[in-house]
Amino acid sequence: MKTFTLVTASTLALMLPAVASAQNWSGPYVGAQVGQNRTELELRYDDGVTDERTSDDFDNTAYGAFAGVNAQNGNWVMGAEIDLNYNDANDRYTVLGEPLEVGIDYSGSVRGRVGYSFGNALVYGALGVAGTRAYIEYDGEKETETLAGVTGAVGMDYAFGENLFGRAEYRYTDFGDTKDGNARADLTQQSVFLGLGYRF
Repeated sequence: MKTFTLVTASTLALMLPAVASAQNWSGPYVGAQVGQNRTELELRYDDGVTDERTSDDFDNTAYGAFAGVNAQNGNWVMGAEIDLNYNDANDRYTVLGEPLEVGIDYSGSVRGRVGYSFGNALVYGALGVAGTRAYIEYDGEKETETLAGVTGAVGMDYAFGENLFGRAEYRYTDFGDTKDGNARADLTQQSVFLGLGYRF
């Protein structure tokens, strides 16, 4: 029994440093990502007499790139990241017999990340600010406005070697609201991203 205990303790002692130092996530990195978005648009018109509300959601694919830097202390990893994405997110309506298109195209974020590393995996949470360019196209004219809000995410990076890593992430973004006269629009988005990155 004493021999078994001694061997087990020795084995664990040898394994723990190996697990703790399996990956070093410190340093800068870049990557590309593709995702699926569900964008929800809530519209409200209130002129003091009429109060009408409606909502609609539409799915789209997003393509983008990200870059960031990590600092590691033991198994804990902290860092900052920026990303820029192109969204083909739009929907069409008919107003007074004329087509109306509402959507967003470019979006980006600046986020802080905190994660925990074990083996080849890094599980993390992220929180930051996000912005997007929304547009309305009606009667041959296109108006754009930049919306800004907050974004939060949970995800995992997985190292395939010393430099290459993959990513899976769920993200929720509230882009805030915009007003035009008596009309107000609120825009939120849920996203699932898959990415491939390179650590320097």
